[in-house]
Amino acid sequence: MSIFTLLERGAKRCDGRPFAVFDGVETSYAQALGLAQRIAAALGTAGFGPGSHAAVLSPNDPVAFTAAFGIFGAGMAYVPANPHNPAPAIASALNLVDVRVLFYHSAMAAVVAEIRDSLPKVALFVALGTPCSGDPTLEQFIAGHEAQPPRALAALTDAAYVGQTGGTTGEPKGVLLSHRAVFAFVEKYLAEMPHPAPVLLAATPLTHAAGMLAMPIVAQGGTIVMMARPDLPRFIDLIAEQRVTTTFLPPTVIYRLLDLPGAETRDFSSLRHFIYGAAPMSVSRLKQALTLFGPVMAQCYGQTECHSFITFMRPEDHFVDGRLADDARLSACGRPSIGTRVVIKGDDGAILPDGIPGEICVQSDLAMTGYYRNDSATAEVLRDGLIHTGDIGFVDGDGFLHIVDRKKDLIITGGFNVYPAEVEQVVNSHPTVADCGVIGLSDADWGEAVTVVVELKPGAAVSEQDLIDYCRPRLGGVKTPKHVFFWPELPRSPVGKVLRKEIRARISVPV
Repeated sequence: MSIFTLLERGAKRCDGRPFAVFDGVETSYAQALGLAQRIAAALGTAGFGPGSHAAVLSPNDPVAFTAAFGIFGAGMAYVPANPHNPAPAIASALNLVDVRVLFYHSAMAAVVAEIRDSLPKVALFVALGTPCSGDPTLEQFIAGHEAQPPRALAALTDAAYVGQTGGTTGEPKGVLLSHRAVFAFVEKYLAEMPHPAPVLLAATPLTHAAGMLAMPIVAQGGTIVMMARPDLPRFIDLIAEQRVTTTFLPPTVIYRLLDLPGAETRDFSSLRHFIYGAAPMSVSRLKQALTLFGPVMAQCYGQTECHSFITFMRPEDHFVDGRLADDARLSACGRPSIGTRVVIKGDDGAILPDGIPGEICVQSDLAMTGYYRNDSATAEVLRDGLIHTGDIGFVDGDGFLHIVDRKKDLIITGGFNVYPAEVEQVVNSHPTVADCGVIGLSDADWGEAVTVVVELKPGAAVSEQDLIDYCRPRLGGVKTPKHVFFWPELPRSPVGKVLRKEIRARISVPV
């Protein structure tokens, strides 16, 4: 049983709704299914099938997303390559997981030309548009192959996705997610967010969370409205134009959306679920979002090793007895999804009681099979039947999970533990701050000094001392930043998550 069947199912349930809309052009389910079937057949004819890996290197694009289903149909594992990475990083990622076939968008042709000599394991390059170096175009590759149901569907336990993570050591690792794990995600999504005719607005890369969120949309015969990049004015227009029911943005992009002039006058009435995740969201900004968009905010917590639905914070969980919940509830990331068990463990491996922070450990059918050809790293994370997430958190008396921070980002200052996320919550609540990142820097007196790098809202101004004075009564002396830096823009991942590691690499403070 392969997740290719999701596209087959969607084609029978779409009731005339388009598979995708991109730049005003619709792609029908019949077109998508036929193309995916022909790609699967062509891959089989070329000698590729179960046990091998194929990557797609492309910005958001209907043909590129359909190519992923063609890969599933051939029984191969799909590798979503990040088009926003520098060329050497793309080559390293493809080599890490032994990619044999690379489909690439014409916008990435120059990058492919640059790295192809460093991809010795790639036996076939296929251009989704204008090729480089004489590679076949997609049309040439599938010529002569008819649209028929695939012959080589994978087993449930076979790898469907090969993601990539830095993991706890910072070394890149390939993450194997089985077809069973993807089906589990789809089932959990549909249990929590059912809709008879869903429309997903994918403004973030389909190579990341948006790509997985698209799977249950396809299963329901819904529509994926794609954007090449999160152009926020256009994003707002599309919600109303396409009657979008579901979308996802990381908090840092939501903050920019909230600050967009005139946003409060726009039509968001079609929204049923505005999903936020990938990083903690400021409670003060979450309240603004609930005011602007209505009671539709929802949070998914997951990671590459256990994708997206470890816990789910439903829109109604943001309220208690019809009133907005208190800050403690709004800082939670939801309750465990169906079929998922969350336990909090101390350093000694003991399960901790409610309210006590420790490492978040998860048992779920969402979990990865393991790291690709890295048994030692797999054994470090998969122990006793649990995924050890590397996140620190606690469960409250109502069963809601609260993420405190990443274990590796813990700051030890003056003998006390300080979690950056707590400090970031307070700094982000200042009216001049657009976003921030908190790290610990070596300090002769404190061991590590709490340090914050701030990105201000356009036209805003505030001094270092003003921010320190703002934080002290809210955080206390130990947790209050000792250093404040102002940068025009913070380093972020492709989905908008502030990269503390990059901040550490760039910054130095004389101590």
